[in-house]
Amino acid sequence: MNSDLKQTDEKDTAYYRALYYLRFRPRSRMEINRYLKEKKFLSDSIANALSRLEDNGYINDNDFARLWIENRLRFRPKGVYALTGELREKGIDEQIIEDVLIDFDEPKSAWAAVIPRIKRLEKLEKIEFKKKIYNFLSRRGFGYSICKEVCDQAWELQSHTAEE
Repeated sequence: MNSDLKQTDEKDTAYYRALYYLRFRPRSRMEINRYLKEKKFLSDSIANALSRLEDNGYINDNDFARLWIENRLRFRPKGVYALTGELREKGIDEQIIEDVLIDFDEPKSAWAAVIPRIKRLEKLEKIEFKKKIYNFLSRRGFGYSICKEVCDQAWELQSHTAEE
């Protein structure tokens, strides 16, 4: 009887601890699992908490991945390579990653990342300007063709605004 109460108490504690962890930002299933393991909860309690969270709609890896990409687009645009890596790190299944990135507009994301930098780099020569933009974009996970295309567009925009 006493051990049943302890087990129930631990399951509830794990669940409420996971809810607390979710207060700060949405999390993937694996992130919550890892968090609860770090807090030394038993595997039964972790499984129970994850199940309850899913049943109550608090965790959903598909929604999490979509939200993660929207957030990245809005605040820190990245390319498909970087986004894929981040989502894998969060424990998102490959099929979900593929599904959420199918409509991803990588040139738009690259352009959004570059716009704030153009003004800062306007005094540079063409080669140095393009090199800085290209390196910045490649560090953000954009592929060669996107980097080249956006570098050329950024130089055109920058050189037109410099003439005016």
